[in-house]
Amino acid sequence: MALSTKNVLLFLAGLAGLALLAWLLITLQPLLVALTISALLAYLLNPVVIKLTQKLRGKRPLAATLIYLLVLAVFAGLFVLLGAITLDLWPRIQQELSDALAVMQGWLVRPFPIFGFQIDPTTIVESLNTAWSNALSTLTLGDASVLSGLTQNLLWTLVVLVSFFYFLKDGPRVQLWLLDHLPLEFRPDARQLLGEIDAVWSVFLRVQLFIFAVLAVLIASSTTLIIWLFRQGWLPLSPIGLALLLVGVYAAIQQVDNLWLRPQLMGQALKLHPGIVFVSLIAALALSGLLGALLVVPLLATVKVISRYVFTRLGWRSPEANLPPPEPETAPEEPPVPAAPHPEPQACEPEAEIFSS
Repeated sequence: MALSTKNVLLFLAGLAGLALLAWLLITLQPLLVALTISALLAYLLNPVVIKLTQKLRGKRPLAATLIYLLVLAVFAGLFVLLGAITLDLWPRIQQELSDALAVMQGWLVRPFPIFGFQIDPTTIVESLNTAWSNALSTLTLGDASVLSGLTQNLLWTLVVLVSFFYFLKDGPRVQLWLLDHLPLEFRPDARQLLGEIDAVWSVFLRVQLFIFAVLAVLIASSTTLIIWLFRQGWLPLSPIGLALLLVGVYAAIQQVDNLWLRPQLMGQALKLHPGIVFVSLIAALALSGLLGALLVVPLLATVKVISRYVFTRLGWRSPEANLPPPEPETAPEEPPVPAAPHPEPQACEPEAEIFSS
């Protein structure tokens, strides 16, 4: 059957709309990343704001401002603490780096055989020094590209901070605004759909915090154990060997997280197959980086909720399929038959005297 002109125009308009949407997503990617980070932080702290609002008798702007200032104080304190620790340990770090560079230079001046040929690494070192000097000469502080990059980073940080405050203060109004702009007949379904999506993201954030806690414990315990063994002399390693060992342990912990911990926990919590979770994590990490790998699982669960609603509305899925399976019916228990009452023992009458006196 030939397509009508109207259908062809609608199809072309749809393709043009998808192309425009893809171009906007690519162009506005830094803005979307900044808004996503601020929205996640606000969503994570929303329960705390709600509890503080109840204590302040419904004054959400005041509660959001107090939580916002507390978060800024915590981050500022962490930066100051890390800066103080770095300044305190910088002489020792500089000395260990100098020793490590001296050891590396000793290794690099020795020729080594490969397939019967003697390779002199001195020429390689000279080439690397020349390339490094050229790179430093092109990346001066007064370069416009460096200043432009610093300015952009500061601007996006400012966007995160400002949008985080407004998401924290006016976040619940977004849902009300969406519901107010829908037709009346769609509002009950939209309210139920938003509730299911909110439950998905709440479960995701709780599981993600648990995963972060497990990873923090593993990294802290392994680092403490390796450094203690190194200081006790039970690990005869150079500073470079110690650094490589720590990097290897961190990589192994990350692989445990990607291959087993996150697929199993996220799959069970969000009702997704662990294989789908694993493949989506690897693909998102390769295509969009760490933030994409962090958000791909709840986005898949959200798509699952929306597609289930769409299939139900189109009649492709019965509403009963969304309900949990009924419990198996059991035969009604018959009431216990009361036991027959035992006859009470009667007192025996004295027998009649047979013989009289």
